[in-house]
Amino acid sequence: MKNNLFEAFHADHAALGRGFHDLSQCLRSNDPASAQRVARSIDAVAGAHIAFEEEHFYPALLPLLGKTELKRMYREHRDGLEVVRRLLQHPPEQALDQALLAELLHQSEAMESHIAECGELFAAMGRIPAEDQTILHRHLLQWRERAPRWSDFAASRVSARPPTTSEP
Repeated sequence: MKNNLFEAFHADHAALGRGFHDLSQCLRSNDPASAQRVARSIDAVAGAHIAFEEEHFYPALLPLLGKTELKRMYREHRDGLEVVRRLLQHPPEQALDQALLAELLHQSEAMESHIAECGELFAAMGRIPAEDQTILHRHLLQWRERAPRWSDFAASRVSARPPTTSEP
């Protein structure tokens, strides 16, 4: 199997970037029904990639980026998922009040920035030994086969984690 970790990772980030860009556009237009459709799509599409990053890729980056940087990236994932969850729970026919709208837009734009900053991850990826990249690529493909929803993956992590354990 050819190692296409870089290409697969890039494709995932492009799809996630488009999704959060579209979500931010819907929020700027105060269109909760469209925002909810986009959030549902992000939830379905992002799960495999987020699971791969949090379970395999970020731990591999720990020696390269450090604990503080990884904590920030995990936190940004949680914030991005929060936007998705809140929109999925919001009645689509009900307008979003201005405070909620501003908060969701801020979080969606922050996730757009997180995705755009992937250049640092691509550079770090190049410092991972080739055999480890091959293993990471295999993990990404396995997650794609499983295709979890982002919200389901996050819920399974929380329910499986002892109360005192957290990400780096």
